[in-house]
Amino acid sequence: MKILKLNLHDEGLEMMIILIAKTFFMVTCNHVNEVGVSNSELGRLACTVSLVLDIVAFLFNFAWENITKPVIAGDYWHPLMTIGTYILMFTVCRPLVIYIISYTPEGGHVKETHFLAILLTVLSIHFFSLQVHQFLAVFLFGISLPEEPLSSILHEKLDAITSSLLFPLFSAVYGIRADFNSLNPNSFKIELILIMGAFGKFFGTLVSSMVFGVHLRTALALSIIMASRGFISLITIGQYRLQGVMSREQSTIMQMHILFFTGALLPLVRHIYKPSTRYSTVIRQGVITSSETGTLQVLSCIFKEENLPGILRLLQAFHPSTEKNPIPVIALQLIPLNAAGVSVPILAPLHEIQSSPAYRSNLSRCNRTVNALVSVVRKTNGAIHPQHYISVSPYTAMHNDICNVSHDNHVNLLVLPFHAQWTDYNSSKGFQDPSQPIRDVNKMVLDMAPCSVGILVDRGDQNLANLNDGYRVVIFFIGGVDDQEALAFTTIFANNPRIRLSVVRLKSITKTQSNNGDCEDNVAINSFKLRCVDNERVSFEEVIVNDGGETTNVLVKMKDEIDLAVVGRYHDPGCNQLLGLSDRWCDYPELGTLGDMLVSSEFGFSILVVQE
Repeated sequence: MKILKLNLHDEGLEMMIILIAKTFFMVTCNHVNEVGVSNSELGRLACTVSLVLDIVAFLFNFAWENITKPVIAGDYWHPLMTIGTYILMFTVCRPLVIYIISYTPEGGHVKETHFLAILLTVLSIHFFSLQVHQFLAVFLFGISLPEEPLSSILHEKLDAITSSLLFPLFSAVYGIRADFNSLNPNSFKIELILIMGAFGKFFGTLVSSMVFGVHLRTALALSIIMASRGFISLITIGQYRLQGVMSREQSTIMQMHILFFTGALLPLVRHIYKPSTRYSTVIRQGVITSSETGTLQVLSCIFKEENLPGILRLLQAFHPSTEKNPIPVIALQLIPLNAAGVSVPILAPLHEIQSSPAYRSNLSRCNRTVNALVSVVRKTNGAIHPQHYISVSPYTAMHNDICNVSHDNHVNLLVLPFHAQWTDYNSSKGFQDPSQPIRDVNKMVLDMAPCSVGILVDRGDQNLANLNDGYRVVIFFIGGVDDQEALAFTTIFANNPRIRLSVVRLKSITKTQSNNGDCEDNVAINSFKLRCVDNERVSFEEVIVNDGGETTNVLVKMKDEIDLAVVGRYHDPGCNQLLGLSDRWCDYPELGTLGDMLVSSEFGFSILVVQE
């Protein structure tokens, strides 16, 4: 500053330097959310680092500004009033809000009187905190409360008005207050200091990250996120401007610096760091490749409680030959994170997360899933013993958790529930409660999964999670890698004495596939027959069909003889068996041509669509 001939005792300049050095947890959470890496290794690292820095900075600043400094000046009332405000907030207001929330049933809507009481409590805390100059007291109060159902309540009631109206107005007002006429040749020196501070923080994060073994691309992305500013900085600048700490020139320069520096660098994170790179470059695992290791690892995803009956029936169908050789199954419970802007996503085994606030706030929902999985262990005498993982993340990034668990646990088949719920075959209502966010997650997983994927369309009895005797499974085999993968998977059903397994190969007289493709199909069929030889519950049938119409007739004739149909997702567009059934007219392209036809209201059985 001496070299640049700037005033060393300028309070506004000191505040600018301190503000550039600070890292705000809320801003970091918002940034990793915007670039879509909130539940990746980078996102969790950035949020954890910023939270630690925020806590340390807050404690030191609180001790100096509100205790040490006033006491030195002989002011004893300010420390007492500040500490009293926090005691009142955590000992009276927090229990009061939790007590009010307890009257809201799970999945129900909060009463208007209860919501107004919570809002009045928050406003009262904000009023008292402003009197003692504690601008972040409301934020600390918010993170001390259980996330559910409060986050859902506030998101539903206030998100539209705060995100779409108040925050844009706030930003516009502070933008109008920027005075470009106040800039002078001396402003370049101030901006140079800000740039040096930002790059110092950037290179400091980069070097320290690489020293501790962080990959270069991850370290670069982390450095950009940590050096970026956000809305908390804008609020602080506005407060300093109103208090006269910063001049018009300084506040204008600071706003321009945040706008251009963050706006130019933060989008680069999308191009530097891609979470899918971690599992997209590995050798992909599949059901067929599991024969080399002798172990089939299955991951079942659970988006909501309605998915449980179908998943449980599928798990019970995995019947190993001995209890000493159980089939490894992972159950991943996916909980949407509504307040994604200021919350850290979580992915961990159940036993590691049971003591966390995220688990306690979803306690009843998690416990019902746990009890259902325990019942599977009991009904199979321990032959099926699922590992239970919990994922709390926004829908936009949920596919990262699914793919990461699949990659880390060497999963061969990943089972995803269909995004809509079947009502009743007899009522002809078809599907209800379709969830577009869940559908988007399924599509992303289909594109990025490091293993084979199966989409389960459950049409079984929602009140019955047990596998009935004489459960009928049919696989329709046309040809191709997806059908070969589906056939290899259905072999596991042959060990279950409750299941009758049928393989229906739909063949065409006219050959449209390559000889290599026919050869691989024949190898898969012969391998299946060899494994199921002398098994009376397994049957094999070949049916000649010449077009999609004849294929449809075969399926319609068998519809009352099927409980679960297994099909491959992709088939050669030129195959005669699907001639006339175009992908362009599919309502659900993620199910493929054959799966999309089977999901229509004409059929009432469950479907598992497999992608290799």
